[in-house]
Amino acid sequence: MPSAHRRPRPNPIVLALLALPAFAAAQTEPAPAEPAAVGMLEQVYVRDRYEREDLPKLAPGRKAAKGARLGILGATSIVDAPVHVNAYARELAEDWSALTLQDVLENDSAVVFTTNKGHMLQNFNLRGLDMTAIDIATNGLYGIAPANQVPIELFERVEVLRGPNVLLSGMPPASSVAGTVNMVTKRALVKPLAELTMTYGSHSYGQLHADLGKRFGEEQRLGIRFNGVYGKGEMGAQDEQQKRRMASLGLDYLGDRARVSLDLYDSVNTIDNGSPGMFSFTSAAPAVSAAASPTRTALRAAPALGVLLAPPDGDTNMFRGTHGRYHNTGALARAEFDFTQNWQGYVAAGGSNSTGQGLMFGTRAIVVGLDGTTRGAIYNVDTRSERRTAEAGVIGRFDTGPVKHRLQFSANVLRIKEGTNNTACNYCYVTNLYNPVTPVFPTAPLWTGYESARVATKYDFRSLAVADTMSIADERVLLTVGGRHQSVKMPYSDYSESRFSPMVAAVVRPWGDTVSLFGNYTEGLEPGQVVPSTYANAGEALPPKVTKQAELGVKLQTGELTHTISAFQIKRPSFVAAAGNRLVDGGEQRLRGVEWSLFGKLTDTVSLLGGITHIKSEQLNTGRDTYGVPEWRARIGLDWQTPVQGLTVGGRLIYTSKQWADSGNKLRLPSWNRVDLMASYATRIAATPVRFNASVENVADKNYWIGTFGDGFVMPGAPRTFRVSATVSF
Repeated sequence: MPSAHRRPRPNPIVLALLALPAFAAAQTEPAPAEPAAVGMLEQVYVRDRYEREDLPKLAPGRKAAKGARLGILGATSIVDAPVHVNAYARELAEDWSALTLQDVLENDSAVVFTTNKGHMLQNFNLRGLDMTAIDIATNGLYGIAPANQVPIELFERVEVLRGPNVLLSGMPPASSVAGTVNMVTKRALVKPLAELTMTYGSHSYGQLHADLGKRFGEEQRLGIRFNGVYGKGEMGAQDEQQKRRMASLGLDYLGDRARVSLDLYDSVNTIDNGSPGMFSFTSAAPAVSAAASPTRTALRAAPALGVLLAPPDGDTNMFRGTHGRYHNTGALARAEFDFTQNWQGYVAAGGSNSTGQGLMFGTRAIVVGLDGTTRGAIYNVDTRSERRTAEAGVIGRFDTGPVKHRLQFSANVLRIKEGTNNTACNYCYVTNLYNPVTPVFPTAPLWTGYESARVATKYDFRSLAVADTMSIADERVLLTVGGRHQSVKMPYSDYSESRFSPMVAAVVRPWGDTVSLFGNYTEGLEPGQVVPSTYANAGEALPPKVTKQAELGVKLQTGELTHTISAFQIKRPSFVAAAGNRLVDGGEQRLRGVEWSLFGKLTDTVSLLGGITHIKSEQLNTGRDTYGVPEWRARIGLDWQTPVQGLTVGGRLIYTSKQWADSGNKLRLPSWNRVDLMASYATRIAATPVRFNASVENVADKNYWIGTFGDGFVMPGAPRTFRVSATVSF
């Protein structure tokens, strides 16, 4: 997502140095063996020390993987998956000296972020639908990941599955139907690993990351992987100070017929003295009495400006003096047992706790003057959450005549409890978009418990799921059918409803292994609600909202490149006021789009990663376009292995087209583009492997509006930002 001010122990560094002789000796690569006779043996792909035996192999270019985990469908190759999915490797994160999940997802054209770069919270839009950090899955289960932002050092892979798919993984904590972003945690590898990475970034942020892993015993059955991070310095807005502290431990044991694992993490983020802002040009600023304002000044209501002004510098500090702290802890245990060669059972359980406190949310402002005069708002927040989850299931493989089956049953439970109290300064002081002043802040709220919090929610999600993938005609046809019966309870409002959500999907290879045609029908599920007292049908329990997707596509393998091209339609319902002042399921958002993503090698020395997404999103009940959904997004990355041994240079182009900033379609943000550059150099210093990485984002240092946060609020893009890192492998 211990005290925020406790200084880190030097244990990771000491352990790495003490382990130097053993790790260095164990990592010496043996020379490849010569085949007995030319043409006698097929070429065998040998994994290196960065790859795990239980995960799909890395694709050429080493930025993405050849397969991904698809929840109840299990690990599946990209070309066999009946959905549009990508899996990004930790090597991609290393290339860009990534700190959080956002740094990796910026390479995916289906993703646009809806919070400022470096914000305490990381919210984003996937395939035109919103998702928050709390909706990230960990090893296929929801309820484990941090609630505010995800430290990338925890994970080996980032798997991005586009579109609603409640069958595959169930309902996430915040009930997003955008898709699934699954983080695969690190494990000890076949060879010992001891790495120390030192990172420095604009303007004075420094970080140390220790990554240690080793397997023990004659058969290397027990594995231990430790990651520790400590970083501190200026990041985000000018003079804003951020601190990151994270520790994680991954344990696993490989038996003859059983496998068990345990993941633990503790993560703390703190922000002091500032934040970039989010600005509205379409909202009216309310009147504020002298008694209500911390500044003791009465303020009149101000009409909406109605026009978009030029963005401020990307590092403009709108809220000097703010401070906040977010603390996350989590644990996940899993056990698998092979009943026979073809049947396996598994059970997993875990949970997480999160606490966010301080002046770190609500960093919004309403622009009321053409000179940039602005009314600022800020909130002092105490928000807490507890999430608990468990899953059990059976997986079997069998044949019925010429048809091969992979059948899985699962039972899942997820319980969430959240509470938030805050004291607000609701647009109560005057500042300026280009020359902000320091606010006077509201006092901290008093925590009163979950049930009595100002905003209190409690969910109980339970489900039973079954899925069967059938292989027909010598695996040229793969047909998947299944469904999940999901129940939703909200004890605070006495709400209890359920829904069965089916999925049908197919993959067909009519012309060999290089072309796969696929299609799917999937559903996403969101809780309904009990109608509030302001409506004529007060007290009525509205059913869960069902989002439906239909998708058709093709997967191509051209040389060492893998392409996925798909066309889709998503229909998502919403509750609206109808005749007679009734709240009903009468609204609908329709998204129609085409996506192309690719990864791999264009030539022996040139790698490609990226894609292009086109989405047209409309609110059918109003006739307006959906705000915050740009029609075009492009992310194209290219790396070149230069003739200089160990040196790779590259970059990426990011393009986002125009988008509406508000639900009334009154204000439209212009398109923007950005060029980022990177370089990597691997060498040895005194026989010790060392890798240097450098990256620059927004090379031209453009000022631009990057996107929207909520209805009507827009965000400035980050300024030119650089990072350099050095990784020493002991």
